[in-house]
Amino acid sequence: MTAVPGQPPPVLSPAVLAPPSGLDVARRLAILLAVGVVVVNCLLAFLSPEKYRETSLDQTAEMLRGRGGDDSWGAMHVALEQFQATPTTPLYTELFFKRLYRFQYPPSSLFALMALRLAGPDRVRIADGMVFEPWPPINDIVGWIFMVMTAAASAGVLELSLRRQPGFVDRPGLPVVRAVLVVALTATFYPVIKAFTLGQIQVWINALFALALFCWVYGRPAIAGVLIGLFCLIKPHYGVLLLWALLRREWRFLIAGGIAAGIGGVASIAVFGWANHVDYLQVLQFLSRHGESYFPNHSVNGLLNRWMSLSDPASYVILDLPAGRFPPFSPFVYGATLATSVAFMLYGLARSSPPGDRSRDFARMALCCTIASPIAWEHHYGILLPIFMMLLAERMEGRWRLIALMVSYVLVTNFFPALNLLAATPWNPLQSYVLAAALVVLVLLHANATRGQPASGAPVTGT
Repeated sequence: MTAVPGQPPPVLSPAVLAPPSGLDVARRLAILLAVGVVVVNCLLAFLSPEKYRETSLDQTAEMLRGRGGDDSWGAMHVALEQFQATPTTPLYTELFFKRLYRFQYPPSSLFALMALRLAGPDRVRIADGMVFEPWPPINDIVGWIFMVMTAAASAGVLELSLRRQPGFVDRPGLPVVRAVLVVALTATFYPVIKAFTLGQIQVWINALFALALFCWVYGRPAIAGVLIGLFCLIKPHYGVLLLWALLRREWRFLIAGGIAAGIGGVASIAVFGWANHVDYLQVLQFLSRHGESYFPNHSVNGLLNRWMSLSDPASYVILDLPAGRFPPFSPFVYGATLATSVAFMLYGLARSSPPGDRSRDFARMALCCTIASPIAWEHHYGILLPIFMMLLAERMEGRWRLIALMVSYVLVTNFFPALNLLAATPWNPLQSYVLAAALVVLVLLHANATRGQPASGAPVTGT
């Protein structure tokens, strides 16, 4: 908001007085990079026991070299080969329950692998240890593209959010500085880069969400809807975002998202058959009843399963992910997981924001969907990067809010393997530090954004 020549400057209400300047935000980003990433990583590498010195910067180096894994692509390859060999055999009954492969995606997700194979099946990494010369496999090349999209969208969320702040003041050249800092923060954001090095399709999902949030801030809900519709073809439970849109009467988002998801769903049924989609429901039911106790599961279910390991460590394995083994069914863990999942979903649906604050409302609902899942691996929290950028651009009412935001960022962006020393102790809830940080972000998202800023999508002027 700028003053009009010949007229008095706009009067800001106390609620919107003194928003962060462009320089303030650049300093915040620089502090996060210098202290929250570089200093913390150096301290972790120096102070941790030798077996626990892996840091997020190690993952960054692997990502830059194009050394991804086979976590998603290997399981998808086995599933696609199984379907093509015996199309009438129930895919999940055979693969998940009999052959004990952790293929936990819906059939529609296989379109992603089919698209990669267009570059040539020999150019797709489907197993760790495969060597590709002179270029990395198509998985990693496409992964780099999605990483760039994540960085660009996150930088866009930051810049547009800043320009929506009444009275925002900037200096020439600072947008470029902030963009460079956001790129560096993206390349060191552990959930995002871990998805890449694992070989996870979550790299695509993180980029789709970042772009969707950018579209909300920019005022293009229909495009955001299409992106979320594609998102749902890989992670169906995010379809709750369409229910959210219905309750908010965000018709453009709802219609566009419904059409994208509907077309993808119909195509999936046509290719893979209705029976395999029904068969997939068994997997969802099983996972909701068991979850995972492996330490990267940063959900309420993961926390509770690890707590159960104190009395039965053989059944609740924390430091490994044995093939085909899941925690046993526990009425307590299942009941608590179900109750908290329903609570988070209902909160996200019920906690509405004014139409001009819909981007924050959208981010809050997406984060609730992530936390509510029985299995929320650390790389699933890659959606937090653009949310952090949105919050960093806002005026913080009270220093403690900014401190809480920056501390939560440090917890999410780093890897603390030394906490695994606590696995067999009553202190193992500390292994759920990403969940704790996500809950802090949810608290910060609870309040509506600063009053007085223009509605999402409204023309924004700046100095």
